[in-house]
Amino acid sequence: MTTPRTALVAAALVVTAVLLAGPAAASPHRGGDDPQEVTREVLAVTEPAQAPGFELYLVRVVIPAGASIATHYHPGTQMAQVQRGTLTYSIISGTATVLRGQENGEPVSEQVSGPATVKLRAGDGVIETTDLVHEAENKGKQRVTILLSALLTAGAPLSIAVEG
Repeated sequence: MTTPRTALVAAALVVTAVLLAGPAAASPHRGGDDPQEVTREVLAVTEPAQAPGFELYLVRVVIPAGASIATHYHPGTQMAQVQRGTLTYSIISGTATVLRGQENGEPVSEQVSGPATVKLRAGDGVIETTDLVHEAENKGKQRVTILLSALLTAGAPLSIAVEG
C-alpha cells in the first residue's frame, strides 16, 4: 500500500532523476559579479499531480571558497547532495538525516541533532525538514556545489532567514 507521503517522496526522486538525465537540465548560470557570492540557480520547478498545492524544485547552489550561508530553515522538505567540495554544515536546532554513501546497496544514514557541526563531502547528502535551523560554510579552497530537490507549498520561498 502506498501512503501519500511515500508517493510524494517517490515523485520527488523520479522527477529529480528525470531532470538530471535530460540533456538540457542545467542552463548557464547568470549570477552576480562577486566571486564570493553564494549563488542559487533554479534548474526546474513543477507542480506534481500527486501533490496538489505543492511545488517541486530542482536547484543548484554554488558556495565559493570562504563563503557562507546564513542561518535559515526551509518551509518544506529538502533533499540535497554535495556534488563537489566539502561543506561545513552546522545544525542550530532540529534534526537532519545525513546520508553518507551506500552499504549493500542501501543508503547509509544517521540522525544528527543540533547543536552540532558535520562535514559533508562530495557524495554526502542531507534531508532537511521544516523544524531544522541550520547554516553552512565553505572552509575549503575550492567551490562547493550542491544539487537539491525541495517540496514546498506553492508560493513558499525556498528558504527563510533566521535573525539572531
